Amino acid sequence: MDTTHSQGTTPREVMDEVLARHFAAEEAHDRPGILATLTDDAEHEPVGFPGAPFHGHDELMGFYEALFTELEQVAVEPVRRLHGPGFLVDEVQYRGRAYRNFMGFDFGPDGRPVDFRLLHVCEFTGDRISREQVWLDVNAIRAQAR
Repeated sequence: MDTTHSQGTTPREVMDEVLARHFAAEEAHDRPGILATLTDDAEHEPVGFPGAPFHGHDELMGFYEALFTELEQVAVEPVRRLHGPGFLVDEVQYRGRAYRNFMGFDFGPDGRPVDFRLLHVCEFTGDRISREQVWLDVNAIRAQAR
């Protein structure tokens, strides 16, 4: 059953466009751009990060400030995206450079290359993300640390 335009759900095209803006803002470290894609009371749960989940814009900016010092994106290769009524699941292969204590693992001040699978589960309220879970392949990250 196609529920992408059911009453009370966000259309697939809108979810894709919002997530594209969200990812572009993350890549550019554009804090106002990130917040513009999130509801005021958004919940962000990067699974395994200390202090997660984060709620609301203030806590989210604290998370992003820390993340931007520990992880630099190099390339993201889409694997698959699945849509449901008001949510999507996005799987990518992430390539970047990790620094310092990313995910609790020592990558040193000069950093090291990282390559891992990344899964986003996003729920939408209207044209903004209201909840985002991020699952990282922690074993792959650990294996690439010092």
